[in-house]
Amino acid sequence: MKLPRFRPHNLNQALWRLLAAVLAPLLVGTFGLLALQTVQENRLAQTRLSALAQTLVQAIDAEFGRAHAQLEVLAASPLIDEADWFHLQEFAGEITRKVPGSLIVLVDSDGQVMLNTAVPRGEPLPNLWRLGSESREVEWEGRRLPLSSGNLSRQVFQSGRTVYSDLYYGVNVERPALSLAIPVQRGGTTHFALIFSFPPSLMQERLQGAVRVEDIRAALVDRNGLVVASNAASSTSVADRATEVPMKAGEQSGYYRFTSRDGVDLMGAWVTSPVNGFSVRVSQPHGGSVLPSRLTSIAFIVLLLTAMVASAVLASVLSRKLARPLRELGDDVLAGRAPPADRETGIAEIDLLANALRDGADAEHRRAEEQTRRRVAEHQEQLLRLADRQKDEFLATLAHELRNPLAPIRTAVELIRLRAPDDPVVERARGAIERQTMHLSHLVDDLLDVSRITLGRIQLRQEPVDLAEVASSAVDAVTPAATKAGLTVTRDIDPPAPWVQGDPTRLTQCVVNLLNNAVKFTRPGGQLKVRVMRHGGRAVVEVQDTGVGIAPENLERIFDLFVQERHSGHGGNTGLGIGLALTRRLVELHGGHISAHSHGLGQGSSFRIELPAIEAPAAARPVRRQAPAHQAGARVLVVDDNRDAAETLGELLGMSGYQVSLAHDGESAVRAALDQHPDVALLDIGLPDIDGYEACRRIRARAGAKQPLLVAVTGWGQGSDKDSAREAGFDAHLTKPVAPEQLMALLDEKLAR
Repeated sequence: MKLPRFRPHNLNQALWRLLAAVLAPLLVGTFGLLALQTVQENRLAQTRLSALAQTLVQAIDAEFGRAHAQLEVLAASPLIDEADWFHLQEFAGEITRKVPGSLIVLVDSDGQVMLNTAVPRGEPLPNLWRLGSESREVEWEGRRLPLSSGNLSRQVFQSGRTVYSDLYYGVNVERPALSLAIPVQRGGTTHFALIFSFPPSLMQERLQGAVRVEDIRAALVDRNGLVVASNAASSTSVADRATEVPMKAGEQSGYYRFTSRDGVDLMGAWVTSPVNGFSVRVSQPHGGSVLPSRLTSIAFIVLLLTAMVASAVLASVLSRKLARPLRELGDDVLAGRAPPADRETGIAEIDLLANALRDGADAEHRRAEEQTRRRVAEHQEQLLRLADRQKDEFLATLAHELRNPLAPIRTAVELIRLRAPDDPVVERARGAIERQTMHLSHLVDDLLDVSRITLGRIQLRQEPVDLAEVASSAVDAVTPAATKAGLTVTRDIDPPAPWVQGDPTRLTQCVVNLLNNAVKFTRPGGQLKVRVMRHGGRAVVEVQDTGVGIAPENLERIFDLFVQERHSGHGGNTGLGIGLALTRRLVELHGGHISAHSHGLGQGSSFRIELPAIEAPAAARPVRRQAPAHQAGARVLVVDDNRDAAETLGELLGMSGYQVSLAHDGESAVRAALDQHPDVALLDIGLPDIDGYEACRRIRARAGAKQPLLVAVTGWGQGSDKDSAREAGFDAHLTKPVAPEQLMALLDEKLAR
């Protein structure tokens, strides 16, 4: 027979039936429930403790998993294959900076440490296998700890798997530490072991963040029985010997009871991690059995009967008062809307529930908005980093590819000049080629300078500078071009000339940029004037011209990158629009300011640089000595895979009295250097077989006592390229296209020693 379904028609009936269903069984089974209360509570407590221990084990394993994932990223880095320990240590340092007190160690197959993020590059590094074999202990705050992590790296090479350490004393950080190590494999063979060491405070934070009940005690114990981490309620600390608990072999979890060090009876649960063998112990005070008394039972029955009578009276009242607002809240939840703020029932709990629903809806909305904003920001940041890296790579490659063809052109121009042709047409053509080659070379340098300044990578060599010398050097540099353009250049320097603190090369570059700009925009017959004066506490350099002028709306814009003043009546190449932008940024790096003035188109322009003035130094500036004459008869080996560049440079050196031989790849260069014993070897870097760095290293290793002067001649001219050349063993670095007088001066200086 099928029983009818119980379905209350209103809240009053539901309350009455609920009370009857609950209170009647309670009245009948009071004594039995009281007798079983302790057993049930204990079992429930054990279940909760076991679940909490399992959760903490998962949290601890997740912390180890994050460290493992970071090591896997580092193990896959191509920097390991290239043995680029310097950049690998920088990469690893970025990981350890996010985890205070951590370090990363790379160990080779002999136990030798290749890098340690806690030890600066260049300092000696130990052999971990020898240290691990000593099995020493140290005392830390009254506790004995192993000095070694257990030779993790050797275990990695033996097993080819990830290995975890127990708690030990970290020598580099001078406090307890944990480690895990993974193999660095290539082609199925372990070549290195990567070790990530971090403080147990990470596990301490995990425990304290996950356990918020005051009387719950939690501790993480390693395989040696030492406490790795514990929460505030626990009576143990890091490196304490944990109290032994019964653990059967092969079991991953269980329960225990014991008396703690502070005399508290505890009941708890333990769970062992399948990943690293560490165990989490969670316990709480155990108060013993609860036995019911007769008086308690009678009082409980009387109270229950009274509650039943009172409930019958109040059921109808409460149902009417509760039903309507609860139905309204239910309708709001089903409709997915927040309850109105102006709806108040006078019942604190229902109003609190309504407020909680409103707050929850608002919080969810804010969380969704914040997550969206964060994702957009992260995506934009990734795009900016990618664009910045691509820009740097593009500029470096562009500079290299432009400088390589410029090198033979520049050398060929110098050869034509040395041949002293009588044909004026040839001489004009040579001059045009030389000017345009220098112009293109300056454009490449300006592009790279703008990139370095934008990224904050340019460094000024500060010293007291006489602005009169700066102006004179700039005028001397520009006068040949101005004269060919039919212009007159004059200088006006107020005595005494002002002094500033700055980089003389960069300041001269600023004035030269302004003068070159004036030459481009001034028609034949015009005049250029450079004025140097002091105005109060400022040193002033003004460059004036009688050129095409500047429109008023462009007086500020012309200092922006890639912005140019266009004139319909002005022909010729006006450049890329970076000269004035570069000048402004260099002036600002010196703490100065640059401005432009013009009365309008066709009325000339004036550029004014203002810098903080200083007092002239008392000591006289040293007199520059004239470079010695060329070292005639010296043997020079020219190595370049660009045959035009090699042959033209060889002819130029031959005309200067040097004995020249050529090579066009790295292997040939090494053989020629060892067979011919040249005094100088000019090596290109981008060779077809081995690069110039490797060729330099081989020559240095095999030449013995007959070491030649090695000069890198390359289109790669950034600071990192010069550092690489110096590390490879080069004596000097020249960026293509090399000015012939610069090359000759370098050879004279080096060979004269």
